[in-house]
Amino acid sequence: MARVTRRALLKGAAALGAAAAVAQVPDIARAQTTGKRELVWAQGGDISKFDPHFSTSANDIRISFNLYDNLVSRHPDQKLYPGLATEWKLEGQTTWRFKLRQGVKWHNGDPFTSADAKWSLERTYDPSVKARVNTVFTTIDRIEAPDATTLVIHTKKPDPLLPQRLAFYGGQIVPMKYVQKVGNDEFNSKPVGTGPIKFVSWTKDDKIVMDANKDYWGGKPDFDRMIVRAVPEMAPRVAALLKGEVDIITQLPPDQGERVNGHPSTRVAGALYAGLYVLAVNSKVKPLDNPLVKQALALAIDRDAIVKELWRGRGIVPSGPIAKGDNHFDASLPPLAYNPKEARERLRKAGYKNEEVVIETTSGYMANDKPMAEAIQGMWRDVGINAKVEIVEYSVRAQKNRDKSFKGCWWSDPTSTLGDPDGMMWRLLGPGGPQDYWRHAEWDELGNAARFSVDEKFRGEAYKKMTRIVLEHFPWIPVIQPYEDYGLQKYVDWTPNPNQQFEIRRFAFKFKRA
Repeated sequence: MARVTRRALLKGAAALGAAAAVAQVPDIARAQTTGKRELVWAQGGDISKFDPHFSTSANDIRISFNLYDNLVSRHPDQKLYPGLATEWKLEGQTTWRFKLRQGVKWHNGDPFTSADAKWSLERTYDPSVKARVNTVFTTIDRIEAPDATTLVIHTKKPDPLLPQRLAFYGGQIVPMKYVQKVGNDEFNSKPVGTGPIKFVSWTKDDKIVMDANKDYWGGKPDFDRMIVRAVPEMAPRVAALLKGEVDIITQLPPDQGERVNGHPSTRVAGALYAGLYVLAVNSKVKPLDNPLVKQALALAIDRDAIVKELWRGRGIVPSGPIAKGDNHFDASLPPLAYNPKEARERLRKAGYKNEEVVIETTSGYMANDKPMAEAIQGMWRDVGINAKVEIVEYSVRAQKNRDKSFKGCWWSDPTSTLGDPDGMMWRLLGPGGPQDYWRHAEWDELGNAARFSVDEKFRGEAYKKMTRIVLEHFPWIPVIQPYEDYGLQKYVDWTPNPNQQFEIRRFAFKFKRA
């Protein structure tokens, strides 16, 4: 690896270690238990939306999946459990019947009924709403609410994955009457859900305050109040943990794992991410409209070095756009290659004329996002690419997501919402999806056919073909499938969810009491 690249890889880690070293050590005797009634945790950026239908960003869903409930719940073991629906069954090939939980109330006291569920799901794909999750339920034909506790969903064709879809993005149920009364903007600023936490206040770029829902149908969570702090820089985030100022921090970089585990009062908890960290690509702008240029970009990335140097081995090199652990992951594919010589040759064949390629990155939205961007910039420059890194605030990134206005490449952390390519690759890259910056007729046809098929052999072959097309055109440039690590106080008993849900319900979170 070129010297400039190694410097880019290591400079952030060195600065972080020095800054975190000043943290004070709390009393060891109290490290294992606590009498706290307040949960305080810090993440790498502020929330952009409380409305769950308008964001799928990690910083937002850690809040929204606790403010709201889904009909179906996915626990950290990745299995499906009852949520607002207590049971469901398939009738025939295209009709799903759900029995809804009785006695549930919204945070404002209104009763939850099937009308809320029907309206919420229809809202996600209503073109006039322009929801961020508009592609999640495109398999639905129509929805019926024959009585207050029954919901019937008819799909256009057989959709065996419908319960999985209902358990994640887009499936969060919102209060119909309240949203209709106050409008989308006020609902977003004063959200109301049925979940285990209730909105109290939001101080932008500082903190979010939530109270425990003492009447929650799943039992009051093991705290009275939850405070979420926005701390973009990793060094002060780690320092706050080691000083005992926060109970949990997100996006802990691997180079800080030994420090956190070696501290008398803290520990690391992690899981292999059910998704990928990728550089998403705007294939509509030059020179990124040329597949040869994107192939060169992919070949110029030394992923092994990134995994080793920046992630301390806490990750794996992807082989394509499907995450390891997913249904139809192709284990026969080799890891994505690093070949700078071939990268230069592809640039030559492409007629590349030193056009600028921009990487837009946040600092702390994803673990190691800025250091990885700087490292890849160095790698691309080594093969003759005019690469530039631009740092954007999280709110700016969120707006660019909504507007689809990224300049070139940007970090994305696509989550496999269904444990299946339909819930990640197709959901994001499909026609009209959140990252629809590229179209390919055969890929579109294969993806649409696979999502409606109950023939798993056919689906597997379709996703193999779709993977080959992605590895030629690179609408995403996969970089790493990381372990998502968190720093915790030892008195916190909590299991991370591989799909980034920050689950604080009673089945997943508790304080170890004195």
